[in-house]
Amino acid sequence: MEIKSYIEELFKYLDAYEKRPAEFETEAFLQTYNGIYAVFQALRQQRDKAVEVDQFFFDKIKQVPLTGSDLRRLSIQIMITYFESEADIDGQSNRSYLHCRGLREVKQDVPFFENYLIPLLVKEGNLNNNFRLNLFFLNEIARYINKFGRATTSALTPEEFGALSDSMKFLELARRRSGLGSALLKDRNSLEFHLQRINAFDKLGQKNKLFEHYLTEWIYLKRTSFWSKVTSFWSELIGKIKGAFSSSRYFRLVMTQRNAAHLYYFLIIIFFILLAIYVPIKWRAYSDKQLQEFQDRAMKLQSSLIK
Repeated sequence: MEIKSYIEELFKYLDAYEKRPAEFETEAFLQTYNGIYAVFQALRQQRDKAVEVDQFFFDKIKQVPLTGSDLRRLSIQIMITYFESEADIDGQSNRSYLHCRGLREVKQDVPFFENYLIPLLVKEGNLNNNFRLNLFFLNEIARYINKFGRATTSALTPEEFGALSDSMKFLELARRRSGLGSALLKDRNSLEFHLQRINAFDKLGQKNKLFEHYLTEWIYLKRTSFWSKVTSFWSELIGKIKGAFSSSRYFRLVMTQRNAAHLYYFLIIIFFILLAIYVPIKWRAYSDKQLQEFQDRAMKLQSSLIK
């Protein structure tokens, strides 16, 4: 398919997103977007074709304001910026880029992405809660800044990371994954390893569902079931009790110096014992109630059939 056909399809998807959301197809949109981007490098050598494509972009972009939707603004601003950076080598195919840049609050590419597009992207509810689109554009912005902006650094400290805004935290994490790889949690010297150790990801994920989606997708959140937590607690508690009784001298030391801790464990034990008694009782009462209601309905049905 010629690039103009891809561009036509892209704008059709944008119209569908804005006017007929139920008809919007996420994967087809992303395939079309990537199909357009795949031609940019070749246009560096095909200058006449690049100028023609630029004019075609310009004509399509002018038809509907970029403020028509968050998807239109994100996709067009990001794509046209890539087009100018990769396909325009002589300043002859940048008309669409100059038009889009003229609509920005900030003209420079990286500050505009960081200060306007990223906050728009990480705003909960944006893109009709389509996480697939959201993650795609976050990665596109991260890739652009890594390629055409400043290089990411592996020496960022947890304190420096904590000082960033929430939107910049996720951009930084995405940039690090793009530039340094996706296995950063395995590196004991990495920022990600330290952030997980201090439960920073858990706290960040609790702020909203979108943040939780990001961190879960990157496997930065530890997901454990209720029963696994209970099992882990009892295993830890039993281990500490065994440790306390392993030596008479250590046991006396623990009993004299850690009364508060033992009171805490004692209360927790009592709570779980009561819970183990209470839950079966309530469940049995509920089951008996359901059985009685079923029997009553059966009796009423039987009586109506006899009549």
